[in-house]
Amino acid sequence: MYTREQLRLLRMLSGAIRWKKGRRRARLQRRALLRKIQYWEATKDKRIQAKQNRITENLPSPVLPINPPNVPVKPASQALSEVLTETSIRPASPASLSLYEPPKNDYKLKPLNSSLDPNNITLFRFPIIDWGYRWQRPQHICQQFARHGYRVFYFAIETMPIGSEVATFEDVQAALQIREAEENVWLVQLCSHSSLNAYRDTIDHPLDKQYMKWSIEALKQRFNIGQTASIVDLPFWSMLVFDLEDNKVIYDCMDEHAGFSNTSDELLALEPALMNRADAVVASSDLLYQKARSLNPSVHLIPNAGEFAHFSIKPSYRPIDIAKVHQPIVGYIGAIADWFDMVFVYELAKGNPDWNFVLIGDTYFSDTSNIEKLQNVFLLGEKQYHELPAYLHAFDVCIIPFLINSLTLATNPVKIYEYLSAGKPVVSTPLPELAPMSEYVSLASGLKEFEAAIARGLQENGEEQARAMEKRRQFAAENTWEHRYKDFHSIILTALYPKVSVIIVTHNNWTFTERCLNSLLRHTAYPRIEIIVVDNASSDETAARLLQLNYPDIKTILLSENNGFAEGNNIGILNATGDYVVLLNNDTIVSKDWLPRLLRPFRTDPQIAAVGPMSNYVGNDQKLDFFVGDEIQGANEIWLDEFYELYDRRMRYTEMLGFFCVAIKKEMFKKLGSLDKNFGTGMFEDDDFCLRLRHAGYRLAVAEDAFVYHKGSATFNQWEEEQKNSLFHQNQSYFESKWGINWSPHRMPLSLFVNTSDPDKIAEIVAANPKTAVFASCPEEWKNPQEEWQRKLLQKCDGDSLVIARVGSYLGQPIHGIRKIGPNLYFTNNMELLQKIKFKHIYDFRQLAPGGELIGNELRLLTSV
Repeated sequence: MYTREQLRLLRMLSGAIRWKKGRRRARLQRRALLRKIQYWEATKDKRIQAKQNRITENLPSPVLPINPPNVPVKPASQALSEVLTETSIRPASPASLSLYEPPKNDYKLKPLNSSLDPNNITLFRFPIIDWGYRWQRPQHICQQFARHGYRVFYFAIETMPIGSEVATFEDVQAALQIREAEENVWLVQLCSHSSLNAYRDTIDHPLDKQYMKWSIEALKQRFNIGQTASIVDLPFWSMLVFDLEDNKVIYDCMDEHAGFSNTSDELLALEPALMNRADAVVASSDLLYQKARSLNPSVHLIPNAGEFAHFSIKPSYRPIDIAKVHQPIVGYIGAIADWFDMVFVYELAKGNPDWNFVLIGDTYFSDTSNIEKLQNVFLLGEKQYHELPAYLHAFDVCIIPFLINSLTLATNPVKIYEYLSAGKPVVSTPLPELAPMSEYVSLASGLKEFEAAIARGLQENGEEQARAMEKRRQFAAENTWEHRYKDFHSIILTALYPKVSVIIVTHNNWTFTERCLNSLLRHTAYPRIEIIVVDNASSDETAARLLQLNYPDIKTILLSENNGFAEGNNIGILNATGDYVVLLNNDTIVSKDWLPRLLRPFRTDPQIAAVGPMSNYVGNDQKLDFFVGDEIQGANEIWLDEFYELYDRRMRYTEMLGFFCVAIKKEMFKKLGSLDKNFGTGMFEDDDFCLRLRHAGYRLAVAEDAFVYHKGSATFNQWEEEQKNSLFHQNQSYFESKWGINWSPHRMPLSLFVNTSDPDKIAEIVAANPKTAVFASCPEEWKNPQEEWQRKLLQKCDGDSLVIARVGSYLGQPIHGIRKIGPNLYFTNNMELLQKIKFKHIYDFRQLAPGGELIGNELRLLTSV
């Protein structure tokens, strides 16, 4: 514990207390202060070090050691001197506060990722075409990300079959094909059990998915990849991308896939789920945008574009295969496939023999037998991307002769931007996406209109032609892939990774604070986050320890007096720069993947203003009925994995959230004001703010698949019981008078059998439940790894069944009473509690290990089995 004088010295050095006026006086005061600190160091350092050793011995592999191993301990006098000489202290509000920027020490621990820079995120592209195919949107966008410093991994649409059913991770790792295409771009061919094609197949076989996931894991290990953003072009990939860890998904919907003749029905059936589950959907046309809006709240319209620099400059040569083709030339560049109106172009060319038609692109399975007979039509086939400008600049008019069907109605043609980059007149059939470009493109219906539009384009000359060309080129220059990259990057910045400010208010209990910070650094793999620690005038080592932290993304605010929980958070919120604010108690331990799960409900409903996780200790319905873990590590990792699986993506609305951990939209504080500081040290400020949100028309939600461990009442447990009760009743009275209502305790765990031990009452509850009652007699212990009987039991827990299983212990922790394990699953070790229940199905998993035996399929009591 620090003396009052020592605390005063700390606050003077951090800027919370002003130095006396006068430079000479300040220098003398500083020298005297440092002498006192040296004495303080000599008398206290050993005790602090001993206490720190005790703390770190109890912590699992800490990532936030105050004195890292094998690094000399920096004397407090030196560390505090650095505060004076090497850091800038930015005033906060009110004026007595200072926002502390930690100094750079001799050592560096892995910092949190506070900004979205290329070092924090790797881009995966699960494409619709291979990298070496015709240069289109997927390659252009990936190239732009690579040029801006992102690492990009572009996957092949054909997988590499392993064949073996017993291949290991090492086998897959050895077979994985990776090659560098250009700077920051790697091409990857994933391994699978059998050969898969992204257009024809689906990822159904468990070994196909396993080998593909191992391929991704091997890739991440080899390139040290952490957070990934995956841009998905085809529904085929949806069976894989949602199983990847630390991964966000953007579905880039650039086509109406049903319009392609080579797209399977199985693949089309996957698209709605992909649209619904993606973190964001990007549509290249308005029709696709409207389609996606009904399935996903985060939909963004990003049309195609062109590479202006590539197509705007006229090459100095004319391609040899059109060297003898005389003008005028009517040209087309692109695929000559199902959507290309071959009959229309045949009639157009046949009726205008003085015009030469140069068509560049693979004809696929198109019937070209008739058009090949015409002397003024030149089918040149596919050309390399670098060759295209020479052909384009040889054209006098460019055409887009597409059929009007479901595919082209949703098409935003890349070629329009390429044509206009060269300033060429363009004539197209009336595609909806080109209607807004009518100033630059002639839209024509029918043969006569199309011919007339081409003729007008051929007649352009002199100043009129120059003005028209410049206008088209200007439009193209404003619609480049660089512009589209910025749009995609903005989506990643705002929709995928909105900035989060985590605010922790402390008052003593440094041990808890250290564990909390350790867990944040260990389990928060999030690219845009800041942590703001507001210390409410702690009298232990908390202030000094916070000052020694060397993390650029942990800001420390030292208060000269204890302003209470609400006001401490208000001060943190004033200094927060995030889109979301997470208020986090210092006696919490966050779990892996906690933050993405906590933020997910905000995407589902724009009216949600605040979201809370489930926990082991909270005074409302966020409290779990059963939990495995401890106050050192928090949640048991095996239990946590099973908890995540049971509650995956589940969310529900609620009336109140505990502020031990709550995510709130930052804008709410602008609209509704700060937390009510009249609640003083704490209690009831969460009830109050939740009621304010609800009265303003907003919703509160619980992310049931998110978990944060909470020690509970760490600050208040330092108080006498009488003092705690007095504060509780005082704040309750203030809350009731403020709102004119009587406060009542909140709902506790959402378990059907909470605080119920009467067999008759339990039987009534089951009988009143609409779900089918199922009983399973199981082996004594629920173990890990799971055995087949465990997997079979979990399969019974569908939405229509209420499963109660006789299990003695869960991962070594005894089961008492009837405990809720999952949404439709309860465990008990007391058969007497169930003796009055009439079960529809009764299973015995004890003797017939692997699958269990159905020994009852009609309503009956257990005693009759």
